[in-house]
Amino acid sequence: MVKRFIYPILLLLSLSGCFYSVYSNAYPHLKKIRVMAFENRSSEFALGDLLLTGLNREIRNDGRLKLVTRDPDCSLEGHISAFSERVYSYDAANQVQDYQVQMNVSVTFTDLINNKVLYENNNLSLTELYAVAPGGTAKYKTKEEAIDELIKKLYQTILQNSLESW
Repeated sequence: MVKRFIYPILLLLSLSGCFYSVYSNAYPHLKKIRVMAFENRSSEFALGDLLLTGLNREIRNDGRLKLVTRDPDCSLEGHISAFSERVYSYDAANQVQDYQVQMNVSVTFTDLINNKVLYENNNLSLTELYAVAPGGTAKYKTKEEAIDELIKKLYQTILQNSLESW
């Protein structure tokens, strides 16, 4: 009777210390990051500020790197080279249903401790759709939501090609 309770408890205790994380860091010496303001060369007003704020939010939410302004271990910098918005789909009555936004950026992620560029892409293009009509098929309903998703995609692309590289 006692064995029936002890074995499950021991099994639970032994398994509670084990966990698996999908986060990896190929460069464990990188703890602090400085994100420089992205120069906005597009015609979309305030996109540079939105990008800086969004990247800072994503870094804080991710938790692997601490945002700093002084003595960083790595830096993220770049510029927005273009931003466009175009019609993506129409309905049967020839009314616009969805728009596609596209942002082209140049981005550099640098390890300042080893003075090494970990990721650089001078023509990274990201796209997302947003719906403007009730019958739209896009996941996002506003241009602002689509831009926010572009920023998340940019951060994930940078992470996958730098900190998470195998």
